[in-house]
Amino acid sequence: MDYPHLSSAPITEAIFDIRVKARPDFQVSNFAKLKADLQDNFPKIEERRGGQVTFRFEPPGAGKPQPPDIQDFGLQGFFFKSEDEKLIVQFRIDGFTLNKLKPYSSWDELQPLVVDLWSKYLSIANPVAVMRCALRYINHILIDQTQFDFDDYFRAAPQVPSELPQTIGGFLSKVTIINESKQIAAHVTQVYEPRVAAQNKPIILDIDTFKNVDMLPNDANLWKNFADLRSFKNQVFFNFLTEKTIGLFK
Repeated sequence: MDYPHLSSAPITEAIFDIRVKARPDFQVSNFAKLKADLQDNFPKIEERRGGQVTFRFEPPGAGKPQPPDIQDFGLQGFFFKSEDEKLIVQFRIDGFTLNKLKPYSSWDELQPLVVDLWSKYLSIANPVAVMRCALRYINHILIDQTQFDFDDYFRAAPQVPSELPQTIGGFLSKVTIINESKQIAAHVTQVYEPRVAAQNKPIILDIDTFKNVDMLPNDANLWKNFADLRSFKNQVFFNFLTEKTIGLFK
């Protein structure tokens, strides 16, 4: 189904994510070789390191408290960032991620960039397989009213029993929707975060579509999967909002 183009879409972040099964002998430090190739568009580089801290709780009277166990997993990948840090690409041992922060441009502009960066990832990592692909869009919706009825703007608004006061000071809801025909799913989260002493009421609509796969890294069907994820994301977005809300972004 075709949906209308929104000239002022409320997207604050778009995320492309591909998880892989790495080769056992792969050295994550090899990603540093991409620095020169990415310098023009991603001049900033940061290491991504991993670790884990485990705290041990002893019963009262058991003696001197034991220090936490600290595990250093070492270098896990690199962040390559644009000058304004609105565009961030992650090259990790477990996969690849592109984060595009507001302002969002368009799918037609971002998708070719993802394809190009993924080819660079493959040239270095050459993973065994792709295990998961995901497309996540975080929307920040502002209602320019001090008081309003959520049902006017959201088709899956929270419901309060009629016997109780109807003023809502905040809410969090999450549902996972499964598209069995495409074998994809979406985590859909709605969060109401009122601002103190501010008129606008921001509501977050977070749509995280994903598909678990087991495919070769250079399989062209990877991009067919992303097209399906995008289609499902659009279906969720336009059906969670009322026409009144959608009209705010045209």
